[in-house]
Amino acid sequence: MKSETTERWLWLCFPALAMMLGWGLRGYIGGGPLGAMIPGAMTALALALLLRLDAAGAALLAAFGAVGVGFGGQMTYGQTVGLAKMPETFWWAILGFFVKGAVWGLLGGAVMAAAIEFRRAGWRDRFVWAGLALMTAATWAGWKLINEPKLVYFSNRLDRPRPEIWAGLALGALALLVWLGRGEARRTLWSYALWGAAGGGAGFAIGAWIQVAGASRWPRSGIDWWKMMEFAFGLLLGLGYGIAAWLNRREAADARAGEQQSQPYWQAAALAMAAIAVGVGMEYHFESRFNYTIGGAILLAAAVRWRQLAPHVAVTLTFFAFAVDLLESRPAYGMAGWAVVIALTLAVAWLAGRWRCPKRLFLLITLTAVVDSLLKSYLPPLTGAPSLSTQAIFLLSAVGCVWMAGKVRASPENLSKA
Repeated sequence: MKSETTERWLWLCFPALAMMLGWGLRGYIGGGPLGAMIPGAMTALALALLLRLDAAGAALLAAFGAVGVGFGGQMTYGQTVGLAKMPETFWWAILGFFVKGAVWGLLGGAVMAAAIEFRRAGWRDRFVWAGLALMTAATWAGWKLINEPKLVYFSNRLDRPRPEIWAGLALGALALLVWLGRGEARRTLWSYALWGAAGGGAGFAIGAWIQVAGASRWPRSGIDWWKMMEFAFGLLLGLGYGIAAWLNRREAADARAGEQQSQPYWQAAALAMAAIAVGVGMEYHFESRFNYTIGGAILLAAAVRWRQLAPHVAVTLTFFAFAVDLLESRPAYGMAGWAVVIALTLAVAWLAGRWRCPKRLFLLITLTAVVDSLLKSYLPPLTGAPSLSTQAIFLLSAVGCVWMAGKVRASPENLSKA
C-alpha cells in the first residue's frame, strides 16, 4: 500500500512540476505557441516516462504534447488581466481565464491522448490525418462564428481590442474528440481532455486571482505576481494530466509504437530543418489567426507518417525557438550569434535523433531551457532579469524534475537504451 501511495504521488507531482517549470520558462524565454511547446514537450516526456512507453511511443507523445499545448498559445489574455484589475469587470475576467484555461487543457489533453492511443487502438495514419483536418476546420469555424464577431469576448472592446480564438480552439478540440474518441479509445481521450480542462480552467482562474491580489496588496514584495499566475496555471494543468495518466495507466501500458532507430547525422539535421521550417515559417510568415493550428496539424500529420520526425518536432524545434528568443534579446551579437544558435541547434538535433531514451530527451529539453533562462538573465549586455524568487523557483523546480525523472522506473525496452 505504501509503495502504491508513493508511486501515485510521483505520477501526480512529476507532470505538475514539469508543467509548472515549463510554463514559467515559457513566459520568460518564449511566448506564443512556440513558447508553449516548452511545457508541452516537458510534460509529455514526463508522462512517457511514467507510462513506460518505448522510445518511439515516447517520441510521438512528446511531439503531440509539444504541439497540442502549443495550440493554446494562440490565445490572448493580456487584456483579460487588465479587466481583472477593475472591480466592475473582475468576475467576468476570472470567467474568461477559466474558459481559456479549460480550452487550453482540453485541446492539449485530447492531442496527447491521441498519441498514447495511436498504436493500441490500431489507428491508420489516414484516420489521424482526418481528425487533424477536422480539428483545423472546426477551429476556423469557431473563430469565424464566435470569436471574430466577438459574441462572447473576454478582452477590452474599447481600447485596441485583441482578436480572440478560444472558441475556435474549443470547437477544434471537440471535433478531434468526436472523431478519434470512438470504441476503446473513448475513455482515454476524454479522460485526458476533461482532466486537462479541469486543471487548466482552475489553474488559470486561481492564478489570475493570485496575480491581481498579490500585485494590489504586496506591490513591493519583490515577487513577480505575473509569474505566480503562470506557475499556478502550469501546476494545476500538469496535475490534471497526471491524474488522467494515473487513472489510465493500465490502458497505456500496451500503447507501444514500435522500435525507434538512431538517426544518422545527416538525417537528423534534415528532419530538424524540416520541422523548424514548418513550425517557425507558419508562425511568422503565414497570415492567419490560427496559423499555428495549420502548421501544427501539418507537423503532427508528418510525425505520424515519418516517426523519425517526432523527436525533432518536440525537442529540436522547441530548442531553436527559445534559442532565437535569446538571440533577439541580444541583437548586438549579430551574425556570430546566429552561427552559435545554428551550431547548437544542429547539436541538439543530433542528440534528439540519436538518443532513444525518453529520460534523456526530458533532461535535454529541460536543462537546455533552464540554461537558456540563465543566459537571458546574465549574458552581457544585461537587459534585466526576473526576480530572485522567480529564478529560485526555476532552479528548485529543475532540480525536482531531474530527481523525479530519476525515480521513475524505466521500461524494459528503455533500460538497454538509457
